[in-house]
Amino acid sequence: MKYLNNHQGYINRLIAVLLVLVAIMLVIVSVPLRKAFQYRSECIACEQAMKSAGDGLIIEYLHRQKEDNVEEARNTILEVMPAREKICPSGGNVYLIKNDHGVYEPICGLHNSDKVLRTRLNASCALDLLKETRRNYFKKNENEPEALTITLNSKPLKCLHVTKEEMIHRGTDTTNGYKGTVAYYGVAGDFTFSAKYSKKGNGDAAEGDICYFVYADKDHCAIWRSNDGWSGDAYEE
Repeated sequence: MKYLNNHQGYINRLIAVLLVLVAIMLVIVSVPLRKAFQYRSECIACEQAMKSAGDGLIIEYLHRQKEDNVEEARNTILEVMPAREKICPSGGNVYLIKNDHGVYEPICGLHNSDKVLRTRLNASCALDLLKETRRNYFKKNENEPEALTITLNSKPLKCLHVTKEEMIHRGTDTTNGYKGTVAYYGVAGDFTFSAKYSKKGNGDAAEGDICYFVYADKDHCAIWRSNDGWSGDAYEE
């Protein structure tokens, strides 16, 4: 009888351990599935919002029978979608790109299916935001900060100040040492950037101006240099 009780207790403990392991495996499997389902839902909601905005731009274009400028296109979207603080429900940046017919199309920086275009647009926007944030910073400070934080696609993005170029030319998913979305910038006249970019070194950037910027998300990378523009795998054919 004592042997049977011990054996039964061992089986019960084994079953309990197995149930815990099964529960853990279910959690491990369900988390990525839930994230994938959530992202898919966000994409569908964003796609519907972009279609509404795009239809409004087409109707306004046909009504005017002339090409709009960017500001007119933005105002049209506000009229089509009133009381919407963010066109993308998830807060993605919305860029207006003119198509071959002269009509502006809304492009979401989070959900557009063209990943290369997304990286290009987000990188250009990030650089503009960084320059503006840095100008505002120097109104109250004198020394270059270690990092400046901007808001891109409704999320904070830390732009780190570096004194040499980062060894990244592709997306962070395929580059060791980087993760997620990253951004770095260099200043003309600052260490390794002095000879290559500053006017003193036959470059075209004034001393103290941003002369180097790199933006990389998990898929692609965009690199800007003041003396030769954009490069990186987002610009490779």
